[in-house]
Amino acid sequence: MSKANVKPYEQKRVLFDKKLSVPAYLLVLVIAVIARTVQLQTNMDFGSGKYIDSSLAKNYGFWALAIGFIFIFLVLFLGQSRDKIVNKKTDDQKDIESSCVLMNPMRLDAERLNKKISPKAGAFMFIMAFLTVFDIFLELSSVVSRNDELSTEAVPVSAFAGVSVLDWIIYVCAVITVITFISLGANILKGDGFTRGNCVFLSVFAIWKLLQIFSMINKGEIIGAYSEKIYIMLTDMASAAFFIYAAKFFGGFEKKHTRFWLIMFGYMASILAAVSTLPRYIIYFTKSYEERYGMSTPSTSEVGIIFITVVITAVFWSSYEYRVMPKLEIAGKRRWRGITSTTDEMESIDEEAGSTGGDNN
Repeated sequence: MSKANVKPYEQKRVLFDKKLSVPAYLLVLVIAVIARTVQLQTNMDFGSGKYIDSSLAKNYGFWALAIGFIFIFLVLFLGQSRDKIVNKKTDDQKDIESSCVLMNPMRLDAERLNKKISPKAGAFMFIMAFLTVFDIFLELSSVVSRNDELSTEAVPVSAFAGVSVLDWIIYVCAVITVITFISLGANILKGDGFTRGNCVFLSVFAIWKLLQIFSMINKGEIIGAYSEKIYIMLTDMASAAFFIYAAKFFGGFEKKHTRFWLIMFGYMASILAAVSTLPRYIIYFTKSYEERYGMSTPSTSEVGIIFITVVITAVFWSSYEYRVMPKLEIAGKRRWRGITSTTDEMESIDEEAGSTGGDNN
């Protein structure tokens, strides 16, 4: 098989690909988690939920996140995602027999991308549903256990005493979200991806998270600018924005910058969730109970957000999609505009692009 040859006038340089945002995301996540762990280890009063030294210079987590998010934003904003053209020539190199285009996933429409979502994303949907159910079970069982201790024959206390109307609304939204995740996971595993119904009910996830934020504020749990609750609130906000953009994109309502913000909020939600939960799990092994008394237990569903957001955004970095190009003759030459050319072997092209649903990360 002869090599693909490309005319010089077709070559177009790309500064760097948007896919470089993936290693940028991983780098920021690791640095931010380390910075937040050091912060909790050396500068946190868990009883009050505030920093011992509240100066901005000692807020390592803030600086890691602020600089990291700016870095990821610039990589996504300045990066390019072009298609690739390959011209296959005959052995005598005189005539071009056929051509193909490798379509960059970032340039595919939502309908095509929907079919390319990895089955891993479907599996994580089921895991996220389970983690959410586990959170609900822990919260309600804690309430029942506390009321059982307070209840006496003289003064009986009902099992769910203390659970407000707002709390019940939050639980209802959580249950609807669980059902949505299960349905979405099944659809992804079947190859259907996000359906219109899934996109509609994903908005309930945003409502659920916003109600949780309101509940924290209402109960006075956000007690200061440097409280660990701030990271929980930021995670809820970023994940709510991510699923709103996901519903908008896969529901067929994409605007000019929808996929950009979908990816950006996906990275942000994943990093914020990691910074909020992983350092607290580390503290369980590095500090005694007396030293960490007052530290809230990380939410298991928050751990799920670390992964569920990036497995969805991974579809934008999946394998190129193979398309055969029709002949286009202009003054005896064939041209394709806005497309980067490559000189790989046709055999490797077919092998790389043969699977359109695979993950290339």
